Amino acid sequence: MNASHKDSVFITYEDDIKKMYPTKEEQEKVLYILYKAKEESEKKAIKRIREVKPFSIFIKRLGVKIKYGIHWKKPFYPFRLLRNYFLTYLYKFLGMKKHVFRGIEFAITYKCNFHCTHCLCSRIDETKYRDELTPEEYKRLVKEAMKMGATTFGLEGGEPLVNKEWREIIKSFIPHYNHVIISTNGWLFSEETVKECAKLGVDTINFSLDSSIPELHDLFRRKKGSHERVLNAIKYCKKYGIKPIINTVVHKGNLYTSGLLNLLEFAEDEKVMINMLFAKGVGEFKSKESMLDRDDLNAYGKLVEPYAYCNIHHSFKEHKGTLNYNYGSGGCPGVSEMFNMTPYGDVLNCANMHIYFGNVREKSLKDIRENTYKTSPFGDYRPCFLTLDEHFMAIYYNLLEEKTHITLEEFMDVVKAYEQKNNISLYPGIPIKEKE
Repeated sequence: MNASHKDSVFITYEDDIKKMYPTKEEQEKVLYILYKAKEESEKKAIKRIREVKPFSIFIKRLGVKIKYGIHWKKPFYPFRLLRNYFLTYLYKFLGMKKHVFRGIEFAITYKCNFHCTHCLCSRIDETKYRDELTPEEYKRLVKEAMKMGATTFGLEGGEPLVNKEWREIIKSFIPHYNHVIISTNGWLFSEETVKECAKLGVDTINFSLDSSIPELHDLFRRKKGSHERVLNAIKYCKKYGIKPIINTVVHKGNLYTSGLLNLLEFAEDEKVMINMLFAKGVGEFKSKESMLDRDDLNAYGKLVEPYAYCNIHHSFKEHKGTLNYNYGSGGCPGVSEMFNMTPYGDVLNCANMHIYFGNVREKSLKDIRENTYKTSPFGDYRPCFLTLDEHFMAIYYNLLEEKTHITLEEFMDVVKAYEQKNNISLYPGIPIKEKE
């Protein structure tokens, strides 16, 4: 591979092949698969297998939303969900800038059994000198969030099952009353573990799966055999009544490949929702060579158009037809509906954006949310800051070179300096405090 691809994900893959595949025969086979994916990526041609049938897709998506959005085994949950939607539309009707809180995604540990290409967890793991939240603290936070309207609570990492207290943490989420999600690489999810999760009250498990081609997924996750384990875990979920979801990171190295196209086909055929997550400039994906540009985003819109089971959390004007699980508008639900939280209680907009809004050991969730609303651009259903907001990316990714995380106040100071330097107003109406 030539030098022009030093900033692409393919170079990382090439370096990992020798570590993961010991024999020359295996290495040659995987290199051939990799070269083929590289060629597809360079051609930038979107292929389609299915026709776009708008009415059929609309009906299917309605069914998907009901299947994944309403958990009938938990009698009170549908009524609480209905209440939240009612309040959302009432606030809109009355012209109130008020949002119903939906839930929290807890990173219960940054430790992991994988070393994925795009991950930043090892860089931000502070467990050596900071205490992780206890099950008792999670229970307090869940009750506090429920008073704000929350119905959904998730475990993620790192790899959540690496935390030995994961069972007690699930219990602290009051699972008979709330929607409980686990996000995982799938390696530790044996049939027995999935069965145990079902008994504990887990509703949904999100599995990382980035290609239909086992070797490409395994390279991205740097774990030989991980593709097979995810497929097995999905089967176990169906067997024990847990709803599986596929989480796929979309980047320049897989967008145009047959591996991604056939993964969409797999999800549609198996009736499994697939979350498409755009690559962020974090971990070893700091180079924007891996991140999608505007042409890639347009190509992505064409690729996923025929698929009813495809869900995207991001929002851009060329592609409005995907599933949307926000109560309110499409776009980033951070702050308005959701929080992410570090294992140490720091509140974030999302797992990939390490701007700390406050710590729940020092302030209440409600106070942190209200302060973030008043002093920042977060909480207004904007398009994804980390993949679609050019000014935000220019500010934030440069800051990441200097620090692993920053406070909200520090970030807004840098925003103000950026605005003054470029003579622009990025987020009108936000009162940025002067330094004392």
